[in-house]
Amino acid sequence: MINRLRFALPWIFLLAGTTALIAVVDRGLPPWTALGFVLGTLLGQEPLSDLWCLLTHRLCGARLLFVSYGRGRKLWQGTVAGVPVCLGLRPTTGLRISWGLMPVRAPRIRLWVCSVAWLAGHCGLGVRLAVSCTGAARGVGLGLLSTLVLLLLLQGASPVNSAWAVLVLPFRPRGLEHHLWSPRGITAERLLHRGLVPQARAALGRLSTGEEYLTAAGVALAEGRHDDADRLVAKASAHGCSALQAHVVSAVVTVCRSDSGELPRSRAGALLAPALDVFGDDDRAKLRSLVPAADLARFNGDPETAVRAARRLAVDASLSPFWRAQAGCSLAAALIAAGRPEQAGRALDRARRECPGLTRITALEHALERPVEVRRPAEVP
Repeated sequence: MINRLRFALPWIFLLAGTTALIAVVDRGLPPWTALGFVLGTLLGQEPLSDLWCLLTHRLCGARLLFVSYGRGRKLWQGTVAGVPVCLGLRPTTGLRISWGLMPVRAPRIRLWVCSVAWLAGHCGLGVRLAVSCTGAARGVGLGLLSTLVLLLLLQGASPVNSAWAVLVLPFRPRGLEHHLWSPRGITAERLLHRGLVPQARAALGRLSTGEEYLTAAGVALAEGRHDDADRLVAKASAHGCSALQAHVVSAVVTVCRSDSGELPRSRAGALLAPALDVFGDDDRAKLRSLVPAADLARFNGDPETAVRAARRLAVDASLSPFWRAQAGCSLAAALIAAGRPEQAGRALDRARRECPGLTRITALEHALERPVEVRRPAEVP
């Protein structure tokens, strides 16, 4: 229930805010103030926090793992100071930043101070503009304050972020221990994001935190060691890693077991459906953002829906090369199920360019050589 409410809350907030804005404009709020409110809401959601993260992440002991801007087809992909970076064709309101904390001196104090400074600056700027200014500037201040409330509601219970660091971390002396990365773990995660599986495995050292166990699970998944991947995901969850990311990796392990013939398709679908329920009830939203959701549509006998969903994700610049390769494999599997083997072969070629060491590609190439029964959605009587 809590997870479902957390996914629905932004839409509830947006609906309530839009209704309130229309009501106050109707009662005499100047249009420029209303326009400023919309602008402040957009600025407060991502751009300001992204800029603060880029400027201060090293002060609190954080290291960037992957950064992307935009969605859709990629314009450029490379590394900046060792960090994988990808730019997409379709602009977005902010960056997508993945980062990890290293065991520097006094990490809790550093993270808390940086988080307090960010939230205080956000709040102070919003109050100053809302109280001292008029017109559009006042609206920007009100918009910044509204996004601050939304941030505290959504992120206060989920580590590791500014709201959690300020509200929860002071009361959990060991709250960061499960979320720290070693230098070797940071390097391995960056290499995995880039799709360099053998190099990522070589970079892994002694595993000690949930995030590092999850990186090792990703490497095992890419190499086709499904039992090891399941075991490592279980250890990652026991060590307090990101629960949602662990669910995604576990779901892809189930899909890969089916693609390799270890698990019947019907059984894989039965396991996958409840695993994706933690991401809410909106199936369309899951198809837009989760690679395993496309595979679930294929398992349910709807390969065309799976093709549409996986095709978008396979070229989505907001995803790292590793996950674009997984989406490319899901696209190939859906195309095979839809009876289009030539297109499936091209999808696998693109996936191999993204992540050459992905053994799922080989499994699907073997599937291309076998005759396939084309599955269609069941007709409604």
